[in-house]
This record gives sequence, C-alpha cells and structure tokens, in this order.
Amino acid sequence: MYSREYELVFIVRPDVTDEDIEKIKDRSGGVIKDRKGHLLNVDDWGKRRLAYEIQDYGKGHFVLFNYLGSTEIVDELERTLKLDDSVLRFLTVKLAERVEVKARVAEAEAAAKVVAEAVAEQARAKEADAGSGDGAGAAAGA
Repeated sequence: MYSREYELVFIVRPDVTDEDIEKIKDRSGGVIKDRKGHLLNVDDWGKRRLAYEIQDYGKGHFVLFNYLGSTEIVDELERTLKLDDSVLRFLTVKLAERVEVKARVAEAEAAAKVVAEAVAEQARAKEADAGSGDGAGAAAGA
C-alpha cells in the first residue's frame, strides 16, 4: 500500500502551558490516526526566537510532525490548527508522493529506537560525569 509523506511544523504562542501544547499535539495526532494515517515522528523543538514577530510575539513553541496519509488529512489538520487561537503559524510540506507504508513505518521505528538509545547513553554519561564531578569537588574543597 502506498501513501504520501508529509511534514507539518506549527508554532504555538510562548505563553501557552505545556499541558495545552500536549493537547494540541494529541488532537493533531488523533486527526492523523482517525483518517487512517500513520504518525512517523513528533519532535517538540521547544521555545525558539522567531525571525520576525507574529501577533506581537517574539518567541514561539515549535512542534514538528512527520506522517503518512492522504490530502484529506492535510485539509483537516490545517482546519483544526486554524481554529486554535494558540497556534500562530503552521506549514505542511509534501516530502514524497508515493511511499511504501510498511517499509516507511518500519524505518521510522528503527530510527526512533536509535535516537532513544543515544539519548539514554547521553543520560548515563551525564550521570557518570556528575557522580565523578561531585567527588572531585569535595576532595578539592577539603
């Protein structure tokens, strides 16, 4: 089975709570799943400075979605985001016209696993550095 691959980036007002941002992400993911799409990746970039002010905001909370689906998913996602006052801007880009769904989903899952392992390794390294740093600092202070 083949489908189109899309990338959606949306910017949320910086004063919106993390809870509300999660609700927007869940609602958007629900639109994709309800219409038989496949959500490949959700990447929360956090608050970043905008290149120019949008509605008097100099910063915004950026979120990236990669998904497989039809044009009706794009239409419904954009309609949903337009109705949400906390969303400043959004942009959907078609990455590929014809993608093998099973292969692309498997590829995305493998990539997510690699990223999760790298994050866990960084956390272990940071923990080890913090543990050895405390002992060295205490010895130097004594």
